[in-house]
Amino acid sequence: MKKTICFILAAVCIFTTACVQPANDYSNVVSAAGEAETEKAPVPVNDIAAVYIETDNFIVREEYRACSIKVVDIYGNTVEDAGGKIKIRGNSTSSGAKKPYNFKLSEKTGLLGMGKAKKWCLLANCYEKTLIRNEMVFDFARNATCLEYTPDSRFVDVYLNGVLQGNYILCEAVEASSSRVDIDVDGSEFLLERDVREDEGTVYINSPVLGIRFGINEPEAPAREQLEYLMSFLRKAENALKSGKMSEIEKYFDVESIVDFYIIMEYFKQVDISVGSTRFYIKDGKIYGGPVWDFDLTMGNCLSSYYTAYNNVGGSGKSCEGIYCNVDWFRYFNKISEFQKLRNDRFLELQDSIVNLYTRTVNGISYIDEVTESYGASFARNYKEAGWRIDVVYSELERIPDKTYEGNVDYLRTWLKERNEWLLIHWGLTQRNYVVPEKASGMKADGGIIYGLKAGVTPEKCEDMFALNANVTATGEYVGTGSTVRNEGVTYGFVVLGDVDGNGIVDARDYIRVRRDFLGTYDIEGLCELSADCNGDGKISATDYLMVRRHITGNFNLYE
Repeated sequence: MKKTICFILAAVCIFTTACVQPANDYSNVVSAAGEAETEKAPVPVNDIAAVYIETDNFIVREEYRACSIKVVDIYGNTVEDAGGKIKIRGNSTSSGAKKPYNFKLSEKTGLLGMGKAKKWCLLANCYEKTLIRNEMVFDFARNATCLEYTPDSRFVDVYLNGVLQGNYILCEAVEASSSRVDIDVDGSEFLLERDVREDEGTVYINSPVLGIRFGINEPEAPAREQLEYLMSFLRKAENALKSGKMSEIEKYFDVESIVDFYIIMEYFKQVDISVGSTRFYIKDGKIYGGPVWDFDLTMGNCLSSYYTAYNNVGGSGKSCEGIYCNVDWFRYFNKISEFQKLRNDRFLELQDSIVNLYTRTVNGISYIDEVTESYGASFARNYKEAGWRIDVVYSELERIPDKTYEGNVDYLRTWLKERNEWLLIHWGLTQRNYVVPEKASGMKADGGIIYGLKAGVTPEKCEDMFALNANVTATGEYVGTGSTVRNEGVTYGFVVLGDVDGNGIVDARDYIRVRRDFLGTYDIEGLCELSADCNGDGKISATDYLMVRRHITGNFNLYE
């Protein structure tokens, strides 16, 4: 018996899965001198990166003024530039009490792991009480879609002349360069922005067939020959789009990026879709969607009396409902049956990433929870130390906020969920309940997780427990923790109580894992952490591993 236990312990020591990871297990390395040494993980000295701006000048919107810039990461590594320049950035956001900024470094420099460049943006999110909408869309576009050149970005604390200004997003500017939007501005490639403004120094055009007004972001001063080429190219592209023939449209548009771009604009409901912040670029003879930009007033965060159509005033009154971005080029794309199928198929493919924005799924905790946990201290400083008010309306454009940070986060979470469900129904893709376990099964769906399944159930038997057609996938003979069920594009993960290693049964391996997590020699993560919390108190304790042990010996039943 002792030999058996020792063998199991040895196996556990070398066993590595996504659910079980060694804690503080730094491998030995050999130095140049041939001596063995231990590689230690760096220890953070701050909870978030910070940007320090020092200037004797009054910062204005009209021009850059001299300043020094220092950027410090969480480990204390510092980039300094005494020859920087800074100005207030933005249009509607520039009038906010909490100012956004553009700054330029004296030479191209990479900041916080982002590509080298001179120009950088600091987004203030003054009108956005959760502080996370812009970063959420940037992250989603970078990680879930095919959209290239999405700005890289990081949450930071910003200090101006030693005074905390609050939480900001440090991000790449949308501009043409090898590390940003990689187009040939000296040739026949362009960055266009849908724009109704009249900014000095910007060249504007109306597309020749559909009359859509664009500002030319890049090149900033196009030559006459470039403008002639651009107008000729747009004439051909728009004529192809009006024809409705995908074989012709694909000659001028990268349809894959247009699909992803439209889904982002429609799902997050870009309030400025036909006003500004909507960009396309022309590269290698095709039009691409993106980069995405400016989502602080989206996702329901805009005032109903100002944005009546957006908020369905006179109708349901719910901003999460309604098609809003079916305008300009998108209006023609959405008339084409082939595009509709591509859009719908892609929306279903993206469901796992979309649902994981607002709730825990097989992919892990929700994006909202992860971000608020990781940067919650900085968000709190934004309101407590920097002095910004959650309950104050800083613009006639923003939604009247909830009185607490948690209330505004809950509003966003609910909006994302209801928006997703509305679009799925509108596009004829699913019912509101994606996967419905039969009541008699004892299972229940909570967010993206299925709870209540007992150990020892085969995939075939499990599929019969669902009211809707569902595809259950397991790695072994039984459905275990981490196994999945998929229906209409959504993947749910199973949590089988006590089954920590995911093989669908509860045995000594599970007991050892739970016990060692409690002792601090292993970290159980993901869905496996939920399966190890047998008493449901939100933590792994001695009670949990004793419950597993007693279940194995037959003195206790985890499922009763």
